[in-house]
Amino acid sequence: MKICFYIMLGMLFLATLIFLIAYRRRISWWFLNRKPQERIESFHLYDFAVIIPARNEGKTIIPLLESIRKQTYDKKCFDVYTIVKEEQDPTIQMIKELLPEATIYIDTEQQTKGHALDYGIKEILHANKKYDGYLIIDADCILDSLFLCEMNRAFGSGKEVYNSKLVVKNYLNQDKGANRWSSYCNGLIWTLMSELGNRAKSDQGIVTMTLGTGLLIKGSLIEAWGGWPFQDTLTEDMELQRTCAIHQYKTEYVSYAVCYVEESTKLSVTNQRRNRWMTGVVDCDRLFDEEQRRTRKTKQDRLNFYAVHSLYYVYSYVGFLCLFFFTNFIIGIVGSIMKYSYALAFYLLALSAFLFLYTGLFIMTLRCMIVDKKYLPMKRRTWLWIALTHPFYYMGYIGIMIKIFTFKKTKVWKKIKRVEFKENAFKQI
Repeated sequence: MKICFYIMLGMLFLATLIFLIAYRRRISWWFLNRKPQERIESFHLYDFAVIIPARNEGKTIIPLLESIRKQTYDKKCFDVYTIVKEEQDPTIQMIKELLPEATIYIDTEQQTKGHALDYGIKEILHANKKYDGYLIIDADCILDSLFLCEMNRAFGSGKEVYNSKLVVKNYLNQDKGANRWSSYCNGLIWTLMSELGNRAKSDQGIVTMTLGTGLLIKGSLIEAWGGWPFQDTLTEDMELQRTCAIHQYKTEYVSYAVCYVEESTKLSVTNQRRNRWMTGVVDCDRLFDEEQRRTRKTKQDRLNFYAVHSLYYVYSYVGFLCLFFFTNFIIGIVGSIMKYSYALAFYLLALSAFLFLYTGLFIMTLRCMIVDKKYLPMKRRTWLWIALTHPFYYMGYIGIMIKIFTFKKTKVWKKIKRVEFKENAFKQI
């Protein structure tokens, strides 16, 4: 038992060391945003098409439409297009009342967001409309009043794909029920992917995570595609990211263009969204992995490959820790029954695996909360509570990933239940 204990202890530290070495570049990105991002000085006004998939969104779309009306960007330089599925969709009437100049497309055949985008873009192209850029916004978002101005400024860099800064929309609502534990916890993922990920990738010329809302794509790229070709999974934005990596499309993160996104206040709904997103991520890897490996020839290709696939280091390490935990726990139980003197030591080894996982997630959580403290309007006790419990929330991905890797997955789009925010309670931005 003594020899077994030391072998197990050595395995734990060796696996942790290997993970830290393999994941060191991704961890370093957490700390490369200490100075404000440099702004591109571009004063040319570009023409944008703002595209909103709006299938059965109801009142959810109202704050977005109001935020579009309040944009400080020249109204002559952007057009708004919305795509619904049914002629009887009540969202249509809301659009006509709040943004009558918007064009409404009805795509009765759409099954996913990707299908809706493809239909809307093809209609625009068939009408021979020419735009410098196509901006995709989800209907549950709110745009900062300077959003289009900041995206226009960044567009002057000449890149092909632009990601905006995503912040939790719930914080803008003054209703007490607008924020709950699940919305606080899941909201931190936007900081992790944006300020602790895309910011460093953008600065180093590495492909960013092309999140599917607040996403601006160069018009010439859209025209070359002839529509929206990313329709094979539940995460069209991750398909775009893989395509950008393979073809070395230049991407950029714009920290000054703020798009507020909705987070559910119910854990069950949040888990439904997490399951859908992670299913799409894994499906994208299966679809694009072979081509990405085949085209991994230059240093840039290798960096892009790492950016896309670095999560698999996390999957492997967390999987090891879970297996390590249960193995040592079982050995501890057997040792206790057999009255071995080292039985307690194996319980401590099992606890160590949990503490290793918790500590890593806790450090990540603290970094997220410190970097984006301006956008986290929490009381001190709430801040502390989220900091301490967010690692447990993130551990929820373990069950989700086990399900995705071991069971048959559905690729059917399911509507995510929206939060019923108190009307007229959103702060002016």
